[in-house]
Amino acid sequence: MRTSLPLTVLTVAALSQAGATSWVGGNAGTTGFGVHAGTSLVRLPFIGALGVEGNVEKSWNAAPNRYALGVTLRDLNLPLTKVDAFATLGAEYRNKASLYAEGGLRGPLLGPAGWRLFARGNTAGQFGAGAGLELRF
Repeated sequence: MRTSLPLTVLTVAALSQAGATSWVGGNAGTTGFGVHAGTSLVRLPFIGALGVEGNVEKSWNAAPNRYALGVTLRDLNLPLTKVDAFATLGAEYRNKASLYAEGGLRGPLLGPAGWRLFARGNTAGQFGAGAGLELRF
């Protein structure tokens, strides 16, 4: 996981130079802690942005690490707030491959930094939730 963080940051930085909105962040949850990064691919007027997001998590106990890649709908503005919602569908691997769905809220802290709350479940019957910090480029 040590080598994947610098690689993730470099990838996000390269994508942000191409004009896409990109993000990178860290989170802690009920199953472990990890990093996530992604980029928007298509802006959807009046809705938000469609993009891809990857996630690597280290388990709190001896359980296997989690690797995930999904399609995300982000920047779903909630009226009269500075908070927006997101939803992600994708595939993940722990001991075996499964599909997952994740949803949550994001809000501003300072400049490009913001907070993130999420909940997720997968087809293997696992559920979790967590919080984290995120930088947008």
